[in-house]
Amino acid sequence: MSLRYKYVMTELILPDPMDTVDLTMKDGAIIRLRRHGNPDGPRLILAHGNGFATDAYFPFWQLLADEYELILYDQRNHGHNPRHSDISHHDIPYFVSDMESVLDGVEDTFGKKPTAGLFHSISAVTAVWHALTVGWRWDALVLFDPPMVPSPGHPLNELAKGFELMLSDWSKTRPDRFPHPETLAEQFAESKSLSRWVAGSHALMARSILREDTETGEWVLCCPPEGESQVYKTNSELHLCPQFGDIPGPLKVIASDPNDPNVRSPGLVNRALHEEFGHAYEAVPGTTHMVQIEQPEACANIVTNFLSEVGFRP
Repeated sequence: MSLRYKYVMTELILPDPMDTVDLTMKDGAIIRLRRHGNPDGPRLILAHGNGFATDAYFPFWQLLADEYELILYDQRNHGHNPRHSDISHHDIPYFVSDMESVLDGVEDTFGKKPTAGLFHSISAVTAVWHALTVGWRWDALVLFDPPMVPSPGHPLNELAKGFELMLSDWSKTRPDRFPHPETLAEQFAESKSLSRWVAGSHALMARSILREDTETGEWVLCCPPEGESQVYKTNSELHLCPQFGDIPGPLKVIASDPNDPNVRSPGLVNRALHEEFGHAYEAVPGTTHMVQIEQPEACANIVTNFLSEVGFRP
């Protein structure tokens, strides 16, 4: 069976959003909100990891759609958003500012209601920085495997920083044009590190992070490689870990398996943070960093159980 035929047989089709709203950020960048799920339920706001897009987490968030109102957004220059002219603004400080603008825009557009944030990877780091510097605006916060980098002197500092810098070097030179999304999907499917994704996710991710160049007919990464690289480098220098215990509201970290043979630094750092600060934490056995796409049912169950425990329920 060819990969092309396999993708046709396992294609994941996203529902049309109930509403789509474009928000203008403080510097003019556009972020497009999409509303799915149950408009009468409590609100969940979701975003993605560096270089990815929230549509690609559909195997996970579809499991929450019956009970919760889902507001999806992509970080600037990712996914559905048009490219902003100033790539120097493609960095975590602007992601933090954007998160505040998104929260304001969601309330202005759809009204106020109980709201939890569900954020993976760099958007989880963004949520931590936002909570520590802008303020706590959530009824609950769920962070999926945030790639936190401990401060110099911590036993995991060099490992975590080195991993972010390796990704920074890799991303700045990654190919950014493809003849078709299936080309990138095949590359994802052939990667050993991405082999645990649920069926159809490689093709969905490729479709979610590429857009067609109508002049050349090629498919181009939505997120510019130089911007992706810049984000990894900034994250390597943030050192938010000592303040992790200062996050004031209900918080849970859902992490990759720190005992997995292929564990990367986020799995180890998140276990260490839990041991130091004692916040709610659960590692999903047999997962790597893309935990929601590898074990979507387990992640959805952990989320709903935690939200119920803290009184955030339909």
